[in-house]
Amino acid sequence: MAKSLQTPEPELLKPGVKAPVQETLLTPRFYTTDFDAVAQLDISGHELELRAIVNELRADYNRHHFVRDSEFQQSWEHIDGETRRAFIDFLERSCTSEFSGFLLFKELSRRLKDRNPILAEAFQFMARDEHRLNTQRI
Repeated sequence: MAKSLQTPEPELLKPGVKAPVQETLLTPRFYTTDFDAVAQLDISGHELELRAIVNELRADYNRHHFVRDSEFQQSWEHIDGETRRAFIDFLERSCTSEFSGFLLFKELSRRLKDRNPILAEAFQFMARDEHRLNTQRI
């Protein structure tokens, strides 16, 4: 039976509060989003540009970009070995990344709806696009 390495007890800043993990390639730092800070952003200096971006997102020029054509529908059983493992790893990481982006953008759109409507609408469209991209991979 294989034995895993011992996991050290986490350093505590005070009882019940862990010290932040040192960021390395193998232990990336996870982030939290300060929704109130985003809601209070002063976008007045960039409002025209943001409205133009929202209009492009609304037009949805990429709606037919991710289409499962005959090339996609083929069997991928011919990929084997290390290439197969890398391909599956890529798909898993991509789906995880797109899904977490979808969740973040959706939550931002929901929380900003009444406080920063332009950003809320932009994040709503971005959530739509992340969702679309993720579901086309599955």
